[in-house]
Amino acid sequence: MRRHLKAQRYAGKMSATLILNSRLAGRACDLRHTAGAVTALAFHDQPGFVPLRPQKGDEILRGGMITPPLAEPHVHLDAALLGPLAPNKSGTLREGIRNWSRLRPSLTAQDILERARRTVAMYAEWGCLFVRTHVDTNSELAVGTLLTLRKELAERGITLQVVAFPQEGILRAPGRRQAWERAVIMGCDAVGAIPHFERTTDEGWDSVRLAFDLAATHGRMVDLHCDETDDPSCRNLELVCAETLDRGWAGRVIAGHCTALHSYDNGYAAKVIELVAASGVQVVCNPLDNAVLQGRYDGYPRRRGLTRVDELWDAGASVGLGHDSVMDPWYRLGTANPMDAAYMAVHLCQLTQEDQLRRTVRTLWSDNHQCFGGPPEIIRGAKTALLWWKQDDEIELLRLRPKPRVLWQNAGATRPPR
Repeated sequence: MRRHLKAQRYAGKMSATLILNSRLAGRACDLRHTAGAVTALAFHDQPGFVPLRPQKGDEILRGGMITPPLAEPHVHLDAALLGPLAPNKSGTLREGIRNWSRLRPSLTAQDILERARRTVAMYAEWGCLFVRTHVDTNSELAVGTLLTLRKELAERGITLQVVAFPQEGILRAPGRRQAWERAVIMGCDAVGAIPHFERTTDEGWDSVRLAFDLAATHGRMVDLHCDETDDPSCRNLELVCAETLDRGWAGRVIAGHCTALHSYDNGYAAKVIELVAASGVQVVCNPLDNAVLQGRYDGYPRRRGLTRVDELWDAGASVGLGHDSVMDPWYRLGTANPMDAAYMAVHLCQLTQEDQLRRTVRTLWSDNHQCFGGPPEIIRGAKTALLWWKQDDEIELLRLRPKPRVLWQNAGATRPPR
């Protein structure tokens, strides 16, 4: 797997790639990518446009579309590819957690490393070169292993961030809070929590405040699993927004899942959505997992269970789309193709207007980059990887979900998080 990643990274060193009459951010352009950088860029609509001419050794691509690399804001690499070992018979979140907790003690560093490398290589094949993983802080072995993987991947042009995630809560049992705090001290990029899984509502709220305090102490971002339930009485998201507003942390906080928002009374939902937009909290919807985990306690009609993406958009909030699970104890399927998450979202959230379809796809290379400091700029002189798609329309990307051509950055280290 390491050889596979290395071969991909250096594939572009033999020659430049010249892309002619392609589309970049809706504009026709010619672009040359050489040694991991944009060495020439000419937009057809700019005054005095002169087409780029092929040079000896150029690989030539024509038409299609150019975009930044895709980003994955929410996955669990420590549990990836373990699904066949622990089938989720009930299909519930809680059984997934129980199955994972049984597997966790048997993990080895080599196993975690190999599965993480395989999964990241799958992401890279789909053009996803920025990955944020949650790691269960009940396994210091898993935390340390994924932290060491960051440097290896950075040398191959892939950015990895690690979130200290207490899968079974921090207040439910002795020692969990201490393990969670150690994981942050070890160097995790963000502080996680799972307030809806704590024993009581009050303890859930306490865990949110503790997460913000820990992030403040160590200068970290915050990324919570928040209200991943169908229970409309689960109301942690408003507290997350209040803490973010009070601390002035807009852009530093992610609330993942937020599926209870789907079940809220519409009046209360409107209040919370307004708070999300005002606070600058990003909501990350995870359509693949929540399509199968939510509604399990319903008869019929059965709730779809995804957060209110369209209403969040309408309020001006930032929404990311995560794949979440790649063949793990919660979701047996998964391809590591972020486009699959977008495809599921447009169906279950009914995002079928033309502008909604396009926005859903663009999220993968725009809002999904928020935790990484924003998407790489594709401008002349920029040292960056980029993607070339044969298709020139976002809706066709969503319909076909193809593999792009990855033009790699061979500059070694990648941008650090904010």
